[in-house]
Amino acid sequence: MFSENDQISIRQVFRLFAFDFIGGSTLVLPAVLSGLAGVDGLWSILLGGGIASLYLFYLGLVLRRIDTDFLTFLQQRLPVWPAKGILVFLTIHCVLVAGYAAYIFADVMKLGLVTGEKYSLILALILLAAAYAVCGGVESRARVYEVLFWLLFISLFLMLLLAARDMEAVNLTPFFAAPASSVGKGGCLVFFCMTPLFLTLFFPAYVGKGKRGKMVLAVFAALWFAVGVLAVFYVILIGNFGASSLAFMGYPAVTLMSSIELRGSFLKRFDAFMIGIWFFTLFALVNVFLFYGKLFLQKAFSCQTRGKKAAAFVTILILVYVTAMLFQMVGSAAVFTDYMRYFAIPFLVILPAAVFVRGKRTDSGSYL
Repeated sequence: MFSENDQISIRQVFRLFAFDFIGGSTLVLPAVLSGLAGVDGLWSILLGGGIASLYLFYLGLVLRRIDTDFLTFLQQRLPVWPAKGILVFLTIHCVLVAGYAAYIFADVMKLGLVTGEKYSLILALILLAAAYAVCGGVESRARVYEVLFWLLFISLFLMLLLAARDMEAVNLTPFFAAPASSVGKGGCLVFFCMTPLFLTLFFPAYVGKGKRGKMVLAVFAALWFAVGVLAVFYVILIGNFGASSLAFMGYPAVTLMSSIELRGSFLKRFDAFMIGIWFFTLFALVNVFLFYGKLFLQKAFSCQTRGKKAAAFVTILILVYVTAMLFQMVGSAAVFTDYMRYFAIPFLVILPAAVFVRGKRTDSGSYL
């Protein structure tokens, strides 16, 4: 478990993906789903989980038919320039997702903890901390999140139990009132938050041979763990605030935490402690996409020396910083949602099968 071999356990795979799924979804989705579907946003959550499960099943089929991780397969089986083009797009995708997660992270920190500091400074410190974590490799990050997992989620579940005391049953009606199109749109948004699933294709490099099936099952378990947490969060938020009020909240999960009072508690700012949950989940999301953005850029431009690798990493950090600043200036997630809907999702769905089919043709000698 503590060997320095750049390998992680199946349990650590589950915990890494659980952190990746939960942070952005629980912060951003409840208000959006409430505005779209009201109480029926719960069905959107389940629908999104179902779509994500189908996508993971598809990724699992691709992994079963290649003898290595997807990155190695891509480089070995495709001509140089198509492979480089795919790697560049994947780099851009990682930059955009990391930038969006960093924007949310910095915004929550500024609103909830350090209101007097500049957004740009908070963002810079977050990215510097993430860069330091990325330098530690996959194994060191997996160890950290393995230790933090129960500490954070037991605290979260206790707070949800306390918040459930203030729920009002009248807020949980009416059911089946939202149009099916609204529920469907909400389900797509939930799926967008689960697209770190795509990284499953690259994890065989870190779990060892013969463990792919267990790895996919661990990701599936992490997916439905996150869907369950989001569903419970959503029901409690609706029960506490009502659908109409919830739709206009920026980060209702943080608002819910700040409204909980512990009688006789010596913690005057318990909401600040609970923001730590989103601190680590969003940090994990920024971290993983920084890591893969760096990796894809290095592979795209064949960075072999330490200096070139460092330059590629600095480039990714700068791009993520600029992207997060642009999201903060726009002040809306609409641009990111449109990117996911019209560009990222079609690409991430088509790419695995296209590379597999084309790579098999190249390997058989019929490509040229």
